[in-house]
Amino acid sequence: MNLPIVSGAALLGLASSAGAQSPSFSEQTGPAGINVTFESSGYAHSGYSGGGTVGDFNNDGWQDLFVLDGGDNGLRDKLYINQQNGTFTDEAMAWGLTSVHKGKGASTADFNGDGWMDIYVTSAGQSGSACAHKLYKNNGNGTFTDIATMAGVNCTSPIFEDSFGSGWGDIDLDGDLDLMVAGFESNNAGSRLFQNNGNETFTDITALSTMFDQTPFNISGFAPRLQDMDGDFYPELLLAADFGTSRYFRNNTDGTFTDITAASGTGQDENGMGQTVGDYNGDGLLDWYVQSIYWVSLGWTGNKMYLNQGGNVFSEVATGAGVFDGGYAWGAVSIDFNHDQLLDVASTNGGLGLEFFGEQTYLFMNQGGGVFSENAVAAGLVHNDDGRGMINFDYDNDGDQDVVIFANEYPVRLYRNDLVQAANTTWLRVFLDSSADSTVAPNGYGSRVTATVNGNSMLRVITTGDNCQSHSEISAHFGLGSASLVDQLEIEWPNGDLTVMNNIAVNQTITVVKSSACPITMNYCVAATNSTGSGGVMGSHGSGSLLLNDFALDASGLPPNQIGLFYYGPGQAAAPFGDGLRCVSAGAVGVFRLNPPTPINGLGETTRPIDMTSPPTANGTLSPGSTWNFQYWYRDPAAGMSGFNLTDGLQATFCP
Repeated sequence: MNLPIVSGAALLGLASSAGAQSPSFSEQTGPAGINVTFESSGYAHSGYSGGGTVGDFNNDGWQDLFVLDGGDNGLRDKLYINQQNGTFTDEAMAWGLTSVHKGKGASTADFNGDGWMDIYVTSAGQSGSACAHKLYKNNGNGTFTDIATMAGVNCTSPIFEDSFGSGWGDIDLDGDLDLMVAGFESNNAGSRLFQNNGNETFTDITALSTMFDQTPFNISGFAPRLQDMDGDFYPELLLAADFGTSRYFRNNTDGTFTDITAASGTGQDENGMGQTVGDYNGDGLLDWYVQSIYWVSLGWTGNKMYLNQGGNVFSEVATGAGVFDGGYAWGAVSIDFNHDQLLDVASTNGGLGLEFFGEQTYLFMNQGGGVFSENAVAAGLVHNDDGRGMINFDYDNDGDQDVVIFANEYPVRLYRNDLVQAANTTWLRVFLDSSADSTVAPNGYGSRVTATVNGNSMLRVITTGDNCQSHSEISAHFGLGSASLVDQLEIEWPNGDLTVMNNIAVNQTITVVKSSACPITMNYCVAATNSTGSGGVMGSHGSGSLLLNDFALDASGLPPNQIGLFYYGPGQAAAPFGDGLRCVSAGAVGVFRLNPPTPINGLGETTRPIDMTSPPTANGTLSPGSTWNFQYWYRDPAAGMSGFNLTDGLQATFCP
């Protein structure tokens, strides 16, 4: 299948989903050709394991499925390649995935930026052995090679088997993906942060990152997620962990993290196991949903929904929202299953004792107004086994998201979303291609994608994190209700660039390709002002072709953690304005983003080119006498996206 390619409030404020279709699922495990049961023993806490991951491993436009089988009885993992007709074929042997081992969790990422999806697997080896994790490099020819040892990520704890989930993210915004692995055993020995060296090797920077320095007791980690939660594009570390040890680590943007769990209002879950993120109330801020055990007699209060208030502060609302009781909850996903523009949550369930034996998986449908309703059995998402991991992906490319549930000592189950395609269930599915820009991680990892229809904006993010030893499809999926057109699609790339598209047709999967840089061919002369605006921002200019390095932007006067935006265009801009670099058509404006705590060249300056070819003339320059304005303003992410302060700036009149 060839995908179209293009370049370039409070919780109670949610709209009601009245009139929306109810979701409908059917189990397709057998008809799809999937036949694997997770069976494992011989290592500590083997009853906690069970997972897998998805990715388009052969780049044919269809999502494939990698499943761990646990390694008991000499069985090997399965690589189900999508046959594009609703079925899968296990091609693990042909692809070189022949190892028999006790796998625990898996994640997908293009770690080396070669355009092919790779797989990382946490493993207990043959029988509880240490240093047995696997990094399967996709060779691009229908085979994988395990390079974990050479890459330096085969070992998290040299003393015993450890580590469950793994998560990817660009922690230093250098354009490649770093790896976090969550360990469960004592002294945090199996929890490691690996920095990508850009040459298919990694460096263990756990000690340098100081993330565990301020933690007074051990963390029993299950599911890590590297996700920007405060709007500066540097991903925080969200760690779902057992025995009251879930943690929220703020990224300090200098390679270190600070444990701000208490200050953020998170960490209230008694037994964190799985997790997912999403903008559940449509306010443009990502919220965090953590899976935990609901067991009244033990005082365990269940799942927690941490609603983002901005500035790394959260409010816990699970009880009022009706999403607290997920049984003995493990994996979870956040998807608009019925395409009503509201983000829903599915949650696996599976106890280790009789208390939760045979209890269902849960499906919390967002009703708007801060309320969710449980609808799993009625919707056909019937799963009563010991669930562990969970993923969402569109395996049949029909526009709605399907679900796989991984279980412990039970078969893997595939549930097809049979949502009726109708005028009130339109959708858009977005993949990103950032291969032309080395400053952005592969597949646009870390990007924020916002779709606006009829005045309603919906935020999705290009990350997956660890749901619980499992990773979902790396795309942005939008249910659009009855919209017949996406009025605007905006991609905020993690390097601060911005791509804006208008009037996108619904009911299609698209790939948005990021350009490497904007063209510049412009001569100019100066005929106006050079003034200093508020915030200590000063502009000066040189001569010749107008490059951005002709303007030395001194951002040293800005308070810490504020983000400066530099605007250029034919008229004065009205605040606020989105941040990013636009390569746009005639008559439009452009903006690029500066991060004062970490200037691009360390001197408060940048040498990025800007597009000065609008409006165009026959020779590609501005018409003589055209006047462009240059302005600067800033915002403080800690204030929760609270608005902009517009300054004075430069004004230049262009000559032939």
